[in-house]
Amino acid sequence: MFDAETQQAFMQEFLSENREAMDRVERGLLLLESDPTNHEWLNSVFRDMHTVKGNCRMMEFTRLEELTHTAESLLHLLREGKLVLRPAISNRLLAVLDAVRRSLLSIEQTGSEGDEDFTAQILQMGQCHEEVERPREAGPEILLETHPSPDFVPESAPHGGEKETRSNRLDSVRISIERLDTLMNQIGEMGATFNQLKYAISHHPQQIDQSLEGLEQHLQKVQGEVLQYRLQPIGQILDSYHRLVRDLAIETGKKVLLELTGEETEVDRSILISIKEVLGHVIRNAIDHGLESPDVRVELGKSPVGHLRIGAEQKHGQVYLDISDDGKGIDLNKVRAKALAKHLITMEQALAMKEPDIMRLIMAPGFSTAEQVSKISGRGTGLDVVQTAIDKLGGTITITSEAGLGTLFRLRIPQTMAIVPVLLVKTSQETYAVPQVNIVELVSFYGDEVARNIEGKMRSPMVRVREQLLPLASLRQALAMPVAGVDTALDLEQLQAKLELHVVVLQSEESLFGLEVDAIQEPAHLVIKPMGHMLAHISILAGTAVLPDGSVSFLLNVPELIKC
Repeated sequence: MFDAETQQAFMQEFLSENREAMDRVERGLLLLESDPTNHEWLNSVFRDMHTVKGNCRMMEFTRLEELTHTAESLLHLLREGKLVLRPAISNRLLAVLDAVRRSLLSIEQTGSEGDEDFTAQILQMGQCHEEVERPREAGPEILLETHPSPDFVPESAPHGGEKETRSNRLDSVRISIERLDTLMNQIGEMGATFNQLKYAISHHPQQIDQSLEGLEQHLQKVQGEVLQYRLQPIGQILDSYHRLVRDLAIETGKKVLLELTGEETEVDRSILISIKEVLGHVIRNAIDHGLESPDVRVELGKSPVGHLRIGAEQKHGQVYLDISDDGKGIDLNKVRAKALAKHLITMEQALAMKEPDIMRLIMAPGFSTAEQVSKISGRGTGLDVVQTAIDKLGGTITITSEAGLGTLFRLRIPQTMAIVPVLLVKTSQETYAVPQVNIVELVSFYGDEVARNIEGKMRSPMVRVREQLLPLASLRQALAMPVAGVDTALDLEQLQAKLELHVVVLQSEESLFGLEVDAIQEPAHLVIKPMGHMLAHISILAGTAVLPDGSVSFLLNVPELIKC
């Protein structure tokens, strides 16, 4: 018998290996629906199911072993060419994956495989075995060209139940022994430098600064190494949406092709967890509201198969996520009318609103243009949840749409919210942190230089930097949240009258602008925490951090500053 610690290690390995195998099986089955006779994919799916069965036998989970053994036998018939994968068979195999995942969750939480009855699933797969003796005359079917059988109900929980069975993979990480050794060596060097510092304090005070500098360097190396452990390819969650899109396509009677790009883009693990559900809401909205049914698309001269694209890339320390579809687009008049009917805006506001403002109304709590409530959407929740989640991450959302051509959601989020290199600045006797990834340069003007380099264009202050005029935002004014439309002429005169002016030149997407502050302080590496609930609505603040003196500083949300 193994001791408790060893048994626990075996159990964690069992759960981790089986979950990864289930993911590979699911991905393989979804690929096979477009190419049912691909032997490479069939062999891979069969091997992974065989592995899961063997693991269940080793750990003596007999009911799971029986279920996966039956699925393995069915996959063997497919691999031997005695059956061809069609929607009914694919549905049953995918349902097995869902059942295994539920059981793995039960094992993790209680130590037992639960009391779910697999008899019906085993019998359904047995019916497929019987078809070997009485083969179907019809040729292979492709899922996107057919409707599901009446008794099929998607079990991948497209409305959020997936979170409990899959998110725990994002809460743990596997690292190699080599990387652990590297981290251990760095910690050992930190310990040695710390001892040198203690010795210097007692015997050689003149060497304290040198020892502190060495300790800081080692600390930054450890922080960088740990940060690398936290970064994970975003494809880890993007791949899981193939199943979600498949099930939603079946439920809505639509044909949908999901295309992914940029899966290798790395994102902090904690942010991956936060955006996983966010992307699910946007995908549901695109399929339910954006993409037309196949017959409507054909009438419009489009392909009957709608395209849903998710792309990820990293720029300037930010991750850009684009979710686009080639559907009907957003009807701005309909959005405005619905917002008026729900009293979200007044008639005066409706007449004054520009296109981007109208577009953002779909993110308002309680907003929906659905004609009738469905399982997927129309309950008055969804995109407002997306807005709230992105705000908490210090990110932004932009929406663009063209009637008849489709809609694009662009999410911009920080790559990591753990340890962020920042520049500390001061305004109104308070210290704020500016992410270094957004900083282009620092400029200070003194005496007559101030008036020569500050101009007014379109009643807005501009700063001249290297012969280029840039919009100038005031951090003091942004923090006071001025009312739009207030005359800024006095502000311009006050700026030009200053004896000294300190400007941080920042980049937000493709735009450059200057941020006027009272003083520029030193750079720092800060551990950033999310904004508290009471302050989460302040869009120009992206997080909080404790400074070396014990005071609290706010991390500025640069994309929001340019709007002030």
